[in-house]
Amino acid sequence: MRAKCVVIVTAIVMAMVLAACTGIVDRTQAFVEPPLNDWLARRPLNIAHAGGDLEAPHETMFAFGEAVANGADVLELDVRLSADRELMVIHDAAVDRTTGATGAVGDLTAAQLQALDNAYWFVPECWSCHDRPTEEYMFRGVRSGDRVTPSGYEPDDFGIPTLRQVFERFPHRLLDIEIKDGPNGMAAADLVATLIDEYDRANRVMVVSFDDEIMEHFREVAPHIPTAPGLGVVTQWFIDRGELPYDTIQVPPVYSGIEVLTRQFVSDAHDDGGAVWAWFNGNDDDVESEWGRLLDMGVDGLITGRPKRLQTFLDARETVFKTRLAVEGPLDVYPVPMLPVRCPASTADSCKVAVVIMSAIGRDRSVLVLAWGIVDLEPGAATSVALVRGEGSWRRAAKEGAFGIVWPIVSDVASALIPISLTR
Repeated sequence: MRAKCVVIVTAIVMAMVLAACTGIVDRTQAFVEPPLNDWLARRPLNIAHAGGDLEAPHETMFAFGEAVANGADVLELDVRLSADRELMVIHDAAVDRTTGATGAVGDLTAAQLQALDNAYWFVPECWSCHDRPTEEYMFRGVRSGDRVTPSGYEPDDFGIPTLRQVFERFPHRLLDIEIKDGPNGMAAADLVATLIDEYDRANRVMVVSFDDEIMEHFREVAPHIPTAPGLGVVTQWFIDRGELPYDTIQVPPVYSGIEVLTRQFVSDAHDDGGAVWAWFNGNDDDVESEWGRLLDMGVDGLITGRPKRLQTFLDARETVFKTRLAVEGPLDVYPVPMLPVRCPASTADSCKVAVVIMSAIGRDRSVLVLAWGIVDLEPGAATSVALVRGEGSWRRAAKEGAFGIVWPIVSDVASALIPISLTR
């Protein structure tokens, strides 16, 4: 309790100092509202491609765990159906590139697939090189128990996981799920939608496919789940800048020799309400110089094979945009001040902040503290939070106007100044 009081008092002091020093209580101040699209509410996102496949074995639980531990906000992964209709997390239509076996994913059962060593061909900076000396394959044999398992992991973490296992292991992590095409693409889309709803993750995932028909089908069966467009829709939008009814648009900086990502591209996508996530054509452009260039033009997420290295880069830039707590309506004054708030679903961790409601009264714009409290919400959650009533006049505040100062308690949330309307 004492710790909460210290946080609240600190927030009040900081809010009043901020108001006095910067003049933010001027009613002519232009307030910035949180964007309607939650995926625009936090930039830039560190999105671990296949769990960070240049730093750990491609799409293994080990890779996903290491990516999260090293700062990744989003886990990017691919799904295909096994012979017994289980959603398997694997990129290729065959197992040849990552395991020591051969064969089509769709011809093998989930049990058969999970028995394979999915780290068989991994070496740092190359997730599927087959031409290196045997000793360079640092995780080969962990899956079978022939090599010591890294601390904190099990041999199974080096196999081919199912999407269900990823959901269960990482219940609070954002996911970018790519549905692969092929004869089972439509069926996979149906099962992805079903699984997302089963785990109540609709506002914590992004679903994409290069195949436009698969995406069109998925949007028909699951219109409530965020999506990114397929290749044909992206190409058409690139040409004519028509309507873009998607939550994100995922593109490389350059495609077939054509420059795709420009400041105008990003600006147009934002104007249409879509966040821009960049994926890379190879290892050479997934580097600091390109990350900086893309971030400077306003790209919202980087789908990188190097999430640990990217997080170090982002921390050094000190330009990370963070979640803004959303106020959903007027503050209900009586009998207890109740503030309706929402934590954006795109938040990587949680929204824990101190909130101070204030008003500037009279000609001298004297600052009055009306209420204060702590907000602690999980991503995607919304509620009305009870605040402690201050000594300020609610009647005058309703007339003169009120604002809220949001002061972060966790690093994932941004400080903010929010206009507050009051019920009379």
